[in-house]
Order: sequence, then C-alpha cells, then structure tokens
Amino acid sequence: MRRFAGKTVLIVGAASGLGATIAEAFYGDGARLVLVDRDAQGLARYGDRDPRCTTLCGDAADPATADEAARIAGPVDILVHTAGIDPLSATDVPGTSLTDWQSVLAVNLTSAFLAARAVLPGMTERRRGTLLFTGSVAGLRPTPREAAYSISKAGVIQLARAIALDHAREGIRANALCPGFLQSVMADRRGMLSEGELEDRSRAAAALVPLGREGRYDEIAALALTLCDDAVSSYVTGQAIVADGGMLLG
Repeated sequence: MRRFAGKTVLIVGAASGLGATIAEAFYGDGARLVLVDRDAQGLARYGDRDPRCTTLCGDAADPATADEAARIAGPVDILVHTAGIDPLSATDVPGTSLTDWQSVLAVNLTSAFLAARAVLPGMTERRRGTLLFTGSVAGLRPTPREAAYSISKAGVIQLARAIALDHAREGIRANALCPGFLQSVMADRRGMLSEGELEDRSRAAAALVPLGREGRYDEIAALALTLCDDAVSSYVTGQAIVADGGMLLG
C-alpha cells in the first residue's frame, strides 16, 4: 500500500532540484500534489499527469500565491517548502547589496512563512498536519561569505520550531530538514558556474565531508518522506534534522 494515498501535499519550489525529486517521490507513493514555483518551464515537466497533480506558477514570496495554492489544494495534509536562492553576488555583510539581502530573505524565509500561514488554519481546524521546511547546515553553522543565505536558513529552522511549539497540542508537527553539500548547486547558481567550476565544487565538497561525497537528491527526498510519515515519525517535531555526511563533525 502506498504510504501517502489520500493525502494532499503542497510543495513550494517544486520545479527543479531537491523540490522536484521530493515531488516525484510523493507522487510515486500515492499523494495528491499541488506544486508551486515561479519557473513555468520547470513546472511543465509534470505535464497533464492526472487529477493527482496540479501546478501553480507564481512568486512564492507573494501572499497571493500562497493563498491561491492553499485554495487550490483544499485541506492540506503536508506542506513541504523547498524554495531557495543563494546568489553568488551575496557574500559577507559588507559585500551584500540590500537588493540581494531582501531577495534572499523573501524567497528563503518569507515564502516559507507565507505558505505556513496559508495552510495552518485548516490544519488546526482538523487538528492534524505536517510541515517540513528545507533548512541547511548553513543555518546551524554559518557558511563563509554567504551571510544572507546562512541567516535565512537559521530563520527557517526557527520558523519550524516556533510552529512546532505553538501548534503541537493541535496535532501539528513541524521540522526543518538540513542538508549539507548536495549533488548540484541551487538553480540560481548553476547557470552562473562553468562545468569546470562545478567539478571543482564537487571535489571540494567531497574533501570536506567525512563520507567523501555529496548527498544525492533521492536520499534526501527519502528522508523528507520519512519525516512526513506519521507511521514512523509521529513523535518528531521541532527538530533540525541534519543530513550532511558528517560535515558538521569537523
């Protein structure tokens, strides 16, 4: 039996990367999906599958998009937020423009807040629901010259903890999944780096990780589904779950 049959899963940031892999995993496990992203071309990958998959193209940092997604979805059982950017131009605090600062916070943190705000009333009314936010090890230990990104991910982790604390007695769980280096850089960076630079990044990442490699999207997606599965994770809430190959041990 498929674990998420009959469940509605809203995924924000589903057009590419980890979000797309998580979406495919939920779909394969029987969930009904509502997928949100500003990348229309990326959303087109899902095509006209069946009534179990609906897409919405829009800016996740716009309250109207979050509200429309919640309206389309109806009662949401699971919210997964994976939207994120990490522009190369945003470095340390003096080197980060106000425009970049505001963009990173809007996409990485504000959109997570808006999505949660849109689905929580329905969850509290039904007294059940699960929220999973994509944090990062950078939210636990800042990454050099990525101040805005690190701060935004620290905020995401605290958002998950705040929701978990405020809504636990209403049957709602919230957690942050915090990957380390993954198999590909984020979509906004990937187009700015040459193949050689990407290969250098992979080698550098492998050298920093005790397991000697980057994480794969499919294994992080499998962990995401586990954290959203009440059959095995019903007592896990308010946690920053690290999946970094041991990187933070160093």
